[in-house]
Amino acid sequence: MEKDTIKELEKIIRTRDVVKIKKNDSSVPAAVMMILREGELGYSMLFIKRPENRDDIFSGHMAFPGGKVKNIDKNKFETAIRETLEETGIDLNKSGRILGELDEFHPNNPRADQYVVTPCLSILKEDVKLNLNISEVAEAMWIPITHLKEIKNQEIRIKERSGKRIEDFVYYYRHHIIWGMTGRILSQFLRLFGHLF
Repeated sequence: MEKDTIKELEKIIRTRDVVKIKKNDSSVPAAVMMILREGELGYSMLFIKRPENRDDIFSGHMAFPGGKVKNIDKNKFETAIRETLEETGIDLNKSGRILGELDEFHPNNPRADQYVVTPCLSILKEDVKLNLNISEVAEAMWIPITHLKEIKNQEIRIKERSGKRIEDFVYYYRHHIIWGMTGRILSQFLRLFGHLF
């Protein structure tokens, strides 16, 4: 099952053109890592919850591990792999496999719209133990893809911002709400690959 699903997923990734955002001098490149793992109940994806911090524009948000590109990173994948290790203790170079990338995204938050975020996709090859960096991650959870696909766990909110209508894709899991840029990234993932799970 795992082999066929991931093989099909990789085929879709390889055959589609990634949509890039035009950069300027104020652009801040960043990358996040979407991590899949297979279990008895099918596939799940790792989400983290950022700690509450009034100085952080992403305070308390549900997110994927990730952060800004640094000079030491050769590419966006290295950024996402490094940040994943720093935040969750998962060493994807050892325990995972990179599958590809999705389209680039801007956060809708005007305080963060200079970020250009590349979502990277990976799968675990073996069981791992999370070792959370509590200064960056308040909580982490594996959410089943089947749960995220269920209509009753989704909502689309329409917002007005700067005279534009913005679709906000919202997902519910227990007492957690996934929304904003993470919700939009997840929505694209489900639109492209949801039929495989």
